[in-house]
Amino acid sequence: MKERLLLTTTALFLVCYGCRNQENEGLSAVAASAGKAVVSTARLKGLVENPTDSDALISMTRIYTDLSAVANAGRGGAGVFTDFLTQKASLDECVTMDGSVITYDNCSVSNGTIDGTLSSNGDEIDIDLMTSVQGAGAVGSLIVHMHGGIAVTATSLGGSLTYDTVIQGVDGYPDGLSFTIFADYIDITLDEVECPLSGFLVVEQEFLGESTGIVEGTFGPACGDVGLSE
Repeated sequence: MKERLLLTTTALFLVCYGCRNQENEGLSAVAASAGKAVVSTARLKGLVENPTDSDALISMTRIYTDLSAVANAGRGGAGVFTDFLTQKASLDECVTMDGSVITYDNCSVSNGTIDGTLSSNGDEIDIDLMTSVQGAGAVGSLIVHMHGGIAVTATSLGGSLTYDTVIQGVDGYPDGLSFTIFADYIDITLDEVECPLSGFLVVEQEFLGESTGIVEGTFGPACGDVGLSE
């Protein structure tokens, strides 16, 4: 039987991110990260509607940050990296469209670049984006490959995403250290602001080729209700 890590947040964004001493508050922050990962993933559809929407593009880093926090629940809480793209991108001259395929070619963002493609077919979106960042916090360089497929409507989200990460210049670790985060979005229903009302988010992290565990977030019945289990 899975050990229940129990928690319910009363509102998705009204949680204590800075609390350090109370375990339940730390878990509340992780639960909020699960909910925010869903919201940011759903908002990737904004890139289909407007490929130069820099806020939607930077959602990829917010998803990464929140999935990292979920993957590390019970093992220190926060992920290895926080949002590593903090400034809006200038996309007007680096984005091209060929039918349903959007290509990002060396798009400048804060301290790095984004390359890759995003394609759509109805509500389905296929994502293959690479971010290269210099000076990401304490890291000399950071390469994140985001790939997978999601299906987004006004009221639902499904699919899966993978983040492959390679880091350089971290004290105490060999250069080229890599890890992967997998996320499955299962039967998630959304309200009018993309807040999850039901369904599941399953997150797994692999470090040095071995799983560090699987964390499942269960949403609903109200916006902000999140249960976590390992």
